[in-house]
Amino acid sequence: MENYDRKKLYKTIYAPKTEPSLVIVETCPYIVVEGEGSPLDEAYDESIELLYALSYMLKMGFKDEIWYRKFVVSPLEGLWSAVEVENRDSWRWASMIAQPPFITEEIFTKVAERCSFAKGINVKDAHFERIEDALCVTMMHVGPYENEDRSFDMMDRFCLQNKLQRIDATHREIYLSNPKKTEPEHLKTVLRYGVERI
Repeated sequence: MENYDRKKLYKTIYAPKTEPSLVIVETCPYIVVEGEGSPLDEAYDESIELLYALSYMLKMGFKDEIWYRKFVVSPLEGLWSAVEVENRDSWRWASMIAQPPFITEEIFTKVAERCSFAKGINVKDAHFERIEDALCVTMMHVGPYENEDRSFDMMDRFCLQNKLQRIDATHREIYLSNPKKTEPEHLKTVLRYGVERI
């Protein structure tokens, strides 16, 4: 049986064009860690490490279970709410990784318990959640994170032209590149925010 690969199955979500478009995002299970402050803070890095530890524990540690299906670990995602754009300490974020459709709250609990026991890490900050973003504007941003405002300006203009408005100040980022191994000008980040028709 072929591995479940969400990135390949949902190309409109994970591989949009470098210009804005509309997409409908259905409900998806996630493992989530929430926090506050700058993405340069240690807490943010720790949230990413925890998410990958849990995701790979699910991938590698439960192969003998009857409910298990092979899958590819999805890219890291982040929900960002910049209360004060210039003051990163005030930013609220939720780091998350989409999970295969077979995972449930009960399975997540088992994964968290085994991860805590096997790796000796604190998993209390992680939780399971089903998230539906519904109607969104999205695009692929290529380049440094610091230049994302240019892409958001394009998305905002797209909304004006198509009688759409944002539902809140939160936006989602999907990280398709490893910033430690990729030059800033080549970073690929999917940008997305929820909208409604007006």
